[in-house]
Amino acid sequence: MLTNIFSSVWTILVTIFIFGILITIHELGHYLVARAFKVGIREFSVGMGPAIHTWKCKTNKVSIRWLPIGGYVSMVGENPDEEPEPEDEGKAGLNTKPIWQRILVVLAGPLTNILFAFVVMALLVTFMPSNRIGSTIIAEFSADSATQAAGLAPGDEIVAIDGTGVHVFNDINYLVALRGRNPLDVTVIRNGDEIVIKNVQFPESVSGGVAMGDIDFKVYAANKTFGEVLHQAFWQPVSIVKMTVESLFRAVRGEYGWAAVSGPVGVGEQIGEVISATRNFGDTIISLVMMAVLISVSLGIFNLLPIPVLDGGHILFYVIELIRGKPMKPKTEAAINTAFMILLLGFMLFVTVKDVVGLF
Repeated sequence: MLTNIFSSVWTILVTIFIFGILITIHELGHYLVARAFKVGIREFSVGMGPAIHTWKCKTNKVSIRWLPIGGYVSMVGENPDEEPEPEDEGKAGLNTKPIWQRILVVLAGPLTNILFAFVVMALLVTFMPSNRIGSTIIAEFSADSATQAAGLAPGDEIVAIDGTGVHVFNDINYLVALRGRNPLDVTVIRNGDEIVIKNVQFPESVSGGVAMGDIDFKVYAANKTFGEVLHQAFWQPVSIVKMTVESLFRAVRGEYGWAAVSGPVGVGEQIGEVISATRNFGDTIISLVMMAVLISVSLGIFNLLPIPVLDGGHILFYVIELIRGKPMKPKTEAAINTAFMILLLGFMLFVTVKDVVGLF
């Protein structure tokens, strides 16, 4: 009983820590670019809710707040219809800046999340044990392997699946998972020659209520040379970005049911599974960092969607302003944002309830 309680508390703390770090990094991106364009900043807040402590810096306040579930940057002129505050005197509003600068301020948050994933993955690959970095060369097959029966062989170096280039083992994982329910053409290098194995049928498995393709072979570990580290550090996060974008498009097309949709509670459950499944502290840290990279990329890409109240929605309004030659009426923009905020909060509530019910 006590062990379960401790495990649950530890999972909650780790989940809050990961989301707190990633959201703070997101807001820091907005903050730094806004400062670079001399936009007036009122406050940079880590966390939400009542303030634990507030510092008055040269240009703005910095706050640490009680609820470690988010953060924000309060900018002058962020909302065109707001009343100026006394401390705003002499500060340039965001709404006074050229559209391209406003777009870059908004873009900075999501892009910082994605850049963070690249930096962390580079560090992770650098210090990760060699046996944790997979190559793209097939080592051996499981018993009664469907892919071996289709023509793949030990020693094959996979260079493309379904016409999409393969650079790291994660590419194989995601391409097979997302597309492998149907037969796929697999391009390999065999004995120095490039050949295409047609209509390779991968096994199928179910994960999170979604049927996916599965891999029935193992690959050799990559040789951890300096060049390989650079290769993996670049292509691993690129693979995650491609996987996230393709998964998003498939979700929009209705290929996944509600069982596949998760919020912070669902992500926390997955983090708990990672913690309990790994065998030692080192493996746990590596798995959690990999998951943080995936979440960071997902946050960045999700925020780029052209949905009002998200960063992509703000960019959409700026593009409309650019086309019209004048901004949208503040009341109209506020009404659209309010409507979508209600929809988004309702969606988040539904997903949270679903995730909580799924815990029992």
